[in-house]
Amino acid sequence: MGLRANLPSVYLKDMYKVHFQTKKAAQVRWSEIYSVVTGVKGAGDKETQILNLGDLERHTVEGQDINFASPAEGWPFYVKYHTFSKGLKLSFEAKEDNTKLGDLMKRLASTWTKSSIDARETLGAGIFNNGGTLSGHWSFDGTHQGQTDPSGYLMYDSVPFFALSGNEYTKKDGTTYYNSVASLDLDVDNFATIYNLHVATNAYDENGRPVTDPVDTLLTRRGADLQMAKRIQWTSKGIPGSTINDKNIWEDTAKPIDWAYLTPSVDAFYVGKRGSEDMQFHIRMMGTFDYFEDKTNRGVKASFMERFGILLKGRPWTRGGGNSAA
Repeated sequence: MGLRANLPSVYLKDMYKVHFQTKKAAQVRWSEIYSVVTGVKGAGDKETQILNLGDLERHTVEGQDINFASPAEGWPFYVKYHTFSKGLKLSFEAKEDNTKLGDLMKRLASTWTKSSIDARETLGAGIFNNGGTLSGHWSFDGTHQGQTDPSGYLMYDSVPFFALSGNEYTKKDGTTYYNSVASLDLDVDNFATIYNLHVATNAYDENGRPVTDPVDTLLTRRGADLQMAKRIQWTSKGIPGSTINDKNIWEDTAKPIDWAYLTPSVDAFYVGKRGSEDMQFHIRMMGTFDYFEDKTNRGVKASFMERFGILLKGRPWTRGGGNSAA
């Protein structure tokens, strides 16, 4: 009886061991592309942007008083912590007759961990895959208990994450911008177009002041786009796709990275900065296993559950390709 009573804890210990080993071996992108925030609480969160108070005032006379102003609020940012889970149930007879129940639990731990990785990668890449959808997507909706996101399935300004010319987003000074150019294939000239759109045309804050909007990544799908990205970034002499044997000024301006979860149907590439504070992946609850006996029928149940969500506070990526609806 003592051994039977201790079996749940033994199984759980083995499941967590498999879980951490599986996670360690996995190659993921979500934690590279986003800044990761842990220790969050509640059903979600809301942050309110605080705008710059304006230009510093030069004193024209000695002893001039400081001009004090109240802080001005900008955009409200919402995040919802989504719950993901999976469970297994075995009858009393299946439990009693399964001579390798411990092995089954370890295999489940590995499978559920892989599903956890898939869920995080899918949600993270979904911001890119669905970022230009005119009707938005649930992953952008930060509505949670006690807080309603007024922008619904769109960004905080009620415009898609990737805005095209003709459907621009507006900053608080009234200036309009777009950060996506449709139907561009990845080549040197199109990379230059998106790069300059990101670092020059759109590099202004909510008050219209110039800012440095750095680029460190050229994000693409697997295959031909990644190969072209490497040619653009890793060629010193000779512009890729050109007969000009001159220095490639785009060499090492952005690290080529592919993401298996980017949808081929969108057909786009992305220029931006990894780990930006404007794109946060919040871990509300780490993956948790449970294993217990169902007292009503003496069968057993095992489960896995975790919670996470994405908080968007800006547009630190610019897109080349895609279309008006994706």
